[in-house]
Amino acid sequence: MSDLAFWSVVAVIAAAELAIVATALRMRVRHDPSRGLVGTRPAEIVWTLLPTALLVAVVVYSYRLWRGG
Repeated sequence: MSDLAFWSVVAVIAAAELAIVATALRMRVRHDPSRGLVGTRPAEIVWTLLPTALLVAVVVYSYRLWRGG
């Protein structure tokens, strides 16, 4: 895989993740005590950022393997 292909994939994934995070932050969340933590703004932000963090870890790990380090 070439450098251009790798960084193109990283850019597309980053754009998609930024769109997801922006949507989660703009989302109107109504607190319903009967639902507990689910549906609260902090929970929505965590559930949005957790996959982002995992994806960043995979990209970093893949890059290091790809570069032979």
